[in-house]
Amino acid sequence: MKLNKSQAIARRNLELGGAVLGVNNCHFTDLDRKRNIWWFDLPVARIAIGQYEWIHLLMHNAETDQLLHLKVPTVYLREKLEGLVVRNAGKRKPEITLELSADKDSFLKDVRPAGVGVSFAQFAL
Repeated sequence: MKLNKSQAIARRNLELGGAVLGVNNCHFTDLDRKRNIWWFDLPVARIAIGQYEWIHLLMHNAETDQLLHLKVPTVYLREKLEGLVVRNAGKRKPEITLELSADKDSFLKDVRPAGVGVSFAQFAL
């Protein structure tokens, strides 16, 4: 079953027992089965001090209907920014691009070739 962002947020909020996630503090993607990754584009402005304490990443596998939830502190993203790939750096709308692996040996690790392999596994809920 394929989910969209609104459906994924509603499903996870139901599991959490309240309206924890919303469209502004949450990002969603489906598993890219050809490459076995979850791809995110996160606006750099979202991790600025004073914006959000956490960014929630929802990752769906349509084949198994598994919905993974990462609660990533924005301070972690700021600390690891140099090891992540930022598209349009220094321009109007820079974005952190993440390719989180679904492979067992590199599960939830950013596998962008220009990155340094930052892990996000510790933020799984």
